[in-house]
Amino acid sequence: MLGNLTRQGVSRQFLPLTNSKSTVLNISQRTVAQGSNAPANPVRSFSSSQGNWDNNSNSNTHHLTGAHQFQPTPHFASGQLGHHLNSSTQRFQSPLTASLNFRKEPKDASTTSVTRSAVPKYNELSKSAWDAVSSHDAHAVFPYLQEMRHEGFYADSALSNKIVAQFLDMNRPKDAERALSMLVECHHSQGRTLSAAQINTYTSLAKDIADHSSDFAQALSLAKLLDSHGLSASSGFADGALRTYRQLKVTSGLDAVRTMVTPADVETLLSLQSSLTRTSTRYKHLIEILLDAKEMNVFPSQESCSRVSLSFMKLNDYTGQLAWDTAVQEIYPGYKPTVPSDLEQEMSAIESAPSGTSITRTNSNGSTNNNKTTGRTSNPNAQVLLRNGDPSEAIIRACRFGYAAVAIEGIQKMTSENQLPTAQAIADTIQVCAKREKERTTDYHQLFDLACRSLDAIEDPVHKRAAEYEVYNAMLVANATLGNMTQAKQNYDAIVKLGQFPDATGYATLLLATTTSGAVDEAHDALKILDEVKRHGIKPNIFFYNVVIGKLSKGRKIERVLEVYEDMMHQKIRPNAITYGTLISACTRVGSEEMAKSLFKEMVRSPNYQPRHGPHNAMIQFYVRQKKDRTQALSYYEDMLQRRLTPTEHTYTLLIEAFACIQPYDMTEAHRLIQSLKRGPVRASEAHYGALIHAYGVEHGDVSTAESVFQSMRASGITPKGPAYQSLIESLIANNQVSRAVQIRDDLLQSGQPSSAYIENTLIKGHGQEGKIEAAEAIFDAMLDPHGSVPSSLSPKSKAIVKEPSTYQSMVSAYLENGLVPEAYEILAKMRGQHYPELVVKPVEEAIHTAEAKSNDLLTSATA
Repeated sequence: MLGNLTRQGVSRQFLPLTNSKSTVLNISQRTVAQGSNAPANPVRSFSSSQGNWDNNSNSNTHHLTGAHQFQPTPHFASGQLGHHLNSSTQRFQSPLTASLNFRKEPKDASTTSVTRSAVPKYNELSKSAWDAVSSHDAHAVFPYLQEMRHEGFYADSALSNKIVAQFLDMNRPKDAERALSMLVECHHSQGRTLSAAQINTYTSLAKDIADHSSDFAQALSLAKLLDSHGLSASSGFADGALRTYRQLKVTSGLDAVRTMVTPADVETLLSLQSSLTRTSTRYKHLIEILLDAKEMNVFPSQESCSRVSLSFMKLNDYTGQLAWDTAVQEIYPGYKPTVPSDLEQEMSAIESAPSGTSITRTNSNGSTNNNKTTGRTSNPNAQVLLRNGDPSEAIIRACRFGYAAVAIEGIQKMTSENQLPTAQAIADTIQVCAKREKERTTDYHQLFDLACRSLDAIEDPVHKRAAEYEVYNAMLVANATLGNMTQAKQNYDAIVKLGQFPDATGYATLLLATTTSGAVDEAHDALKILDEVKRHGIKPNIFFYNVVIGKLSKGRKIERVLEVYEDMMHQKIRPNAITYGTLISACTRVGSEEMAKSLFKEMVRSPNYQPRHGPHNAMIQFYVRQKKDRTQALSYYEDMLQRRLTPTEHTYTLLIEAFACIQPYDMTEAHRLIQSLKRGPVRASEAHYGALIHAYGVEHGDVSTAESVFQSMRASGITPKGPAYQSLIESLIANNQVSRAVQIRDDLLQSGQPSSAYIENTLIKGHGQEGKIEAAEAIFDAMLDPHGSVPSSLSPKSKAIVKEPSTYQSMVSAYLENGLVPEAYEILAKMRGQHYPELVVKPVEEAIHTAEAKSNDLLTSATA
């Protein structure tokens, strides 16, 4: 599946444009062959490029600044030169008038004499134009260009290049564009047809100007200039212009683009993107522009949309065409591309070929596909080639691009016409509907029944078994996504009975659905499924790897996380933003600063990087809560803003903590942040107030102010549901007010909200500090072990709180604070029985050893 065609799926960043104005061009010396009437001293004819030669008579190579190396233009005979030179020394003493700078071509024989009489005129203009563009005031060339147009002259490639290059050297791209416009107008003013060399000159100059400025508005203006004269933009120009467009979106947002574009400009962008036929993701970039247009409310015409559809047809890219046409239908309901009659007849001939005849189509890469119109293949696992016009295949294409609603509509249309969709089409529809929020309430059982009818219609047993696999795998994904694990298990068993196993998406979905046993158990499940996938030779995908890495990260199994990452790279599966975010979080969880920073740098340098909040928030959190380094935390926050990422609710929580919990404290800034959230897009929440409560109560030891903030939060209309309670309880425990902390926890339960492992851990710690071990043990025993039975005495209001690694650590600390080392060892043994990774268990064990050593030292000292 190609995935969801969202802006995030199609949108990407491009590297800055290069500046080509410093490219040096070599123009070889050109001579006219001597004829019988040649003078004694050889005379050479020159184009305008010779006016810029160095005053060095020994030089054989002549240089001109410009954008590309061009070929010499034809010369008049020496007798037609405006000036004759008697020596090579004289040639280098002053700029020469070139006979080819401005040319005027006769339209017929009767005008030849007139044209010849005009030679001095355009020689004079050429010298004046050359002198003007070479002077300090290059703007003086424009009147000569206007006169050139009036007289019906045009400049050769050498002078055209010189004029544009001079303006670029002076860093005046707008003037360069104006000059290019006038140069092209000169050619078109007399209705002349441009040669291939002249077209190449003008399109290359347009690219040079766009590359120099790296400005979207100018690139768009140049594109319209070329289009107005019927000149097709080069692929280099189109690539660069589109790059400036996407760069502007990243740096300034679509609001800035909206002020600059019209519907005609959007059509120009589509035309530029459509001209790039070499990319495999061509359709995604076209749809990206269409989505932008929809968001900006600046729509291209249906005619221009049809031209894009036509470009797909000419490339035989029917998959891309379906994706494009479906996207257009979201803007123009009922849209159907207008196809020229000649191409329509060709398409009809292909689609109406008799059953069993071979159809050969050329792909965009030049290869050919020979397939029978029967749609059958001898290998049930081989990819089925999609036929344009087949309703079932159209449904499959829609599913591959994430268009669940289109797929459902296609199935309904087929059934209303008494047609039966293929099992593959129904299976894909089931799977894509489960992944889309709007279509998640689809009646999967009805689709499954329809799929069974389609399966019954398949006579070939090999194909039937392959189709059954697709249907059962799709139902497994749907049921696991919806949490129907009993039915998902039945689907899994049905697949195994076929002698097969779920695909990578099926396994990943199953793994995501198993979230009831705690982080450590989920990590073990991930390892088991990873092993099963490898044993059965199932090809993993990025979705599968991301789920496995996420589960292992939560279980703090950093070594295995990195192993899976290495395996993923070995499989040549490129990590995406979700992968990097999960990896960075895994590193910060275990305190691996350098590895987290290295991964972050690798992420932002990757060619397909798209900024996401997760990795930035993970780095900010690491420096706020673990390293206590405000400067580093704010540096990642600044990087987030530079990448046009809007801070999230969690980002603001971390910023409040950065100012309120890291010395030197800045409570004024922390309060300012809270106040700013009352009017911004992200509103103040319990988490933000909780950060402020924790700062006052735990960091500053000011319980009274912490409680005032708690009440202020309630007064502002925010009902606490847990985080604020936790911060207040932590504040009370830190200031030896354990009984008050217990009362606050009871208030939380009475409000109908559950407690949490972290609140219970804090109370265990508080009771341990007061020497009330029985109370601490009661809380610990009332909580569930990840691998244990539910205690009969469990309070219903506790809602089966599962112990975290920190719970065992809190109980060990309570025992050690009261000198109960043997009891602490018992908790350590229980902790090891939960299969926590060594990185988690080791600190607890070391704390016991340290306390035991101190106890032995005290005992030795007392005995001595």
